[in-house]
Amino acid sequence: MSKRKVSVENKIYAVNLYLDGKESQQRIAHMFDVSLASVQQWIRNYESMGANAFTLKGNKKYSKELKQQAVLDYLAGYGSQDDICKK
Repeated sequence: MSKRKVSVENKIYAVNLYLDGKESQQRIAHMFDVSLASVQQWIRNYESMGANAFTLKGNKKYSKELKQQAVLDYLAGYGSQDDICKK
């Protein structure tokens, strides 16, 4: 599947369709002609950063301490990788 540009507004709309239980991830991927992995990433980003996730440019910087704590939490079984990243 080729890379397709989806507007910020459409990504937010798509995520809300899923979170409101109106559409499945598969159906949303088909609607916007993107991969299922793209839709799943939109959802993860939205859940961790809100609507700003689609407008931020560049990589977010995290402190060494925060990264270490995330690894320790994961190794201690305090949640899945996705759950810990949402924090």
